[in-house]
Amino acid sequence: MISKELTEQLKFEEGFKLKMYHCTKGKRTIGIGHNLDARPFFPGTRKKIPDTITVDQALLLFREDTEDIQFDMFLHWPYIKELSQVRRDAVLNMAFQLGCSRLMGFKKMLKALEKGQWINAHDQALDSNWCKQTPARATRVATQFISNTHYKVPTK
Repeated sequence: MISKELTEQLKFEEGFKLKMYHCTKGKRTIGIGHNLDARPFFPGTRKKIPDTITVDQALLLFREDTEDIQFDMFLHWPYIKELSQVRRDAVLNMAFQLGCSRLMGFKKMLKALEKGQWINAHDQALDSNWCKQTPARATRVATQFISNTHYKVPTK
C-alpha cells in the first residue's frame, strides 16, 4: 500500500486521463501513467484495456502498477525498507516514472541513500538524464531526500 502523499504526487506528475494519449516518450498511456504498450491487459486477465476507461478501471490499473513497482524495488533494492516513508516515496516516485531497472542504474544515488548522505543522493539524482528530461519533477522528488518532507502538490 503506497502512502496518500505519494498517490497524490503521482496523480499530479502523471496526470489522470481516462482516454489514451501518447506520453513524451511516445508510449500509449492511460489512467495515472499506465503504459499500454508494456501492459495492454487488465490485471489477471487477457482482456485488452480499451482506449477509454472508467475512473474505477484507472484506479485498478494504478493500484496494480504501484504494487508491482513496490514489489520490484523491495526485491532489487531491499535497503528501501530502511528509508523513512518520505525518502522511500521519493525512490518509488522515481521508479514509477523510470521503471525499476532504469532506477537501479542510479548506483551512486542509491549508495548515498544507504549511507544517509542525503545531499549527495539529491545531487546524484539531479546529475542525470532523468533530470534533463523532467527537471521540475526531478527537483521536487530529489529535494525530498534532503528535506525528509513530502513536496506539496499544487492545488488547482
